[in-house]
Amino acid sequence: MNFLIQAIGFLGLAISIIAFQFKQHKHIVLCKMSSELFFSIQYILLGAWTGAVLDFISVIRNLLFYKLVKKNISTTPVIIGFGLFVIATGFFTFDGIISLMPIGSKLLTTVSYGMKNEKWLRLITLPSCIMWIIYNVVVGSMAGVLTDSITLVSLLYAIYKFDFKGQKQVQG
Repeated sequence: MNFLIQAIGFLGLAISIIAFQFKQHKHIVLCKMSSELFFSIQYILLGAWTGAVLDFISVIRNLLFYKLVKKNISTTPVIIGFGLFVIATGFFTFDGIISLMPIGSKLLTTVSYGMKNEKWLRLITLPSCIMWIIYNVVVGSMAGVLTDSITLVSLLYAIYKFDFKGQKQVQG
């Protein structure tokens, strides 16, 4: 059973690595939505309820963001609504101080994925990866630790490639 649980996480890993190598908002958000679905399933199987519920909520949140950004509709009401929902869900699934990691992470990504500006999406997502690494170490998700470590490297590379290197070329 442990092999199956970790395998589900590794599927989430593959999709998460790919996500930030896209330049466009829609591709980033759709990949993260798929990755979070796999991790939600893995956290359920690990009994890590805060992570499971918050990742599942993120699947719905990301779908809404994708549709709103595509139609150039403000995401602010969804950011506020999901932010409050994340806090409430975190309260009900609270399992000690470690639960603050996915709660804080989901609040950050609720703001970042709701932005059309991909540069800010990537920058605000950085601390989220670190929080998930800590959470995954504590709850025993090897795939989660690996995923968020590699995602962090992928995210840093994408920030360099799209936001700093690309910015220098435009200015030069």
